[in-house]
Amino acid sequence: MLYDADKLKDFTAKIMQKSGLNKEDSVLFAESLVNADMRGISSHGLTRLTAYSRRLHDGLVAANVRPQILQDGGSLLLIDAKNGMGVVTAYYAMDICINRAKEKGSCFAAVRGGNHFGYAAFFTEYAASKGMIGITLANSPAAMPPTGGVDPILGTNPIAISIPAMRYHPPTLDMATSIVARGKITLAKKEGRQIPADWAVDDRGVPTTDPAKVNAVLPVGGPKGYGLSLMVEIFCSCLSGALNGQKMGSFYDYNTIQQSGFFVGALNVESIMPLDDFKKEVDALIDSIKSARRAPEVSEIMIPGEIEYNNYEIAQRKGIQLSDEIIKELEALAKQYNVPFDCYHS
Repeated sequence: MLYDADKLKDFTAKIMQKSGLNKEDSVLFAESLVNADMRGISSHGLTRLTAYSRRLHDGLVAANVRPQILQDGGSLLLIDAKNGMGVVTAYYAMDICINRAKEKGSCFAAVRGGNHFGYAAFFTEYAASKGMIGITLANSPAAMPPTGGVDPILGTNPIAISIPAMRYHPPTLDMATSIVARGKITLAKKEGRQIPADWAVDDRGVPTTDPAKVNAVLPVGGPKGYGLSLMVEIFCSCLSGALNGQKMGSFYDYNTIQQSGFFVGALNVESIMPLDDFKKEVDALIDSIKSARRAPEVSEIMIPGEIEYNNYEIAQRKGIQLSDEIIKELEALAKQYNVPFDCYHS
């Protein structure tokens, strides 16, 4: 069964409003959450709506607060999220950075007191749509061991970068510093599926295909992923004053707040060169990649983010495929909050 993206966004926004969030913030949140499913990033999509609404309803996330600038260094800011919705906070911070970058060339914000903000490219693509290079980092609960270790010390700490282009969608890197986002293991457990043997290890440090036995996910590229995760942690906790991955609350722990950290920023290309000239150079580079010799059975060389853009456009036209487990959760929310669930794609 296929489901209509716009109807799902409307449903999601209504659930969040019933959970205590104002309409404007609920619409922004719904846009981010459903866009994740549209892009094929189901681990960060509607599978998390129950947890988001519960954390808000139970007061673990503060509704309708506005972030506060604690320190203003002009092109470097320290922002207190005040335990508000992660999407709202990160969007607010990126918006400030974009506006500051127009006059200063660049601006970055370290954010503390935050919550899970969904998929990181949501904010970098916003910057790219304004002609900026967007960068977003976030820390997360400890889920990954350092190279040579067994127990989780660092989070899967995502990195996202989006670049404006002219003829192409903005090239967008959005990656966890682990082999796989922890959300994909959570989703596999929920849906009763096994995971690849190179994703994670159990409490003995032995690879496992059972998501229920996962003690730690593994860093992408071994020590390289470990090093990237450590750098993200430093930017997001040591610089901002947020809790690090070993101390912050888990998204699925309904007894504590998270207090996570972000680091977002925008680079204004026009401060050093005409934007169209830059976009043409990016396009030319992409053209050279697209026209490169392909390996056998490869029909097209893809640019980072291109698969997600293609998924999004297909989902907008044809609808979104959701698993039976997710539909059951959405129907339960509909019943709990008395919001009709009529989101079928016509």
